[in-house]
Amino acid sequence: MAKTRVLLIDDEKLLVKSTVLALGCYEFDTDGALDGPEGLEKARKEPPDIILLDIMMPGMDGWQVLKQLKESDATRNIPVVIFTAKEYSNGHALAREQGAAGYVAKPFELEELVEEIRKHTS
Repeated sequence: MAKTRVLLIDDEKLLVKSTVLALGCYEFDTDGALDGPEGLEKARKEPPDIILLDIMMPGMDGWQVLKQLKESDATRNIPVVIFTAKEYSNGHALAREQGAAGYVAKPFELEELVEEIRKHTS
């Protein structure tokens, strides 16, 4: 059985590296992108099974990335989980309204993140 492919788009290099390693322990094939344009390119080139997307990034923020993902035929059906330290009072509702499948706030429990990935890829 093929491993679930996860793409993590976040500008925090250390977080990307540590999360990619941690998710590997759960048998996920995880790749990272350090900004929106790189994430969009990777998602289009080799569509993952799920995308974890930070909101607060320089240049192109996560909402802009999500909008482009949902407008593209190649990526619109990939579940996107908002993965952010910015706690919005209505974060879950706002994420769903914008087309995201889920929402995980940082700091996060690894098991919570794994559960969210499995929920949207099973």
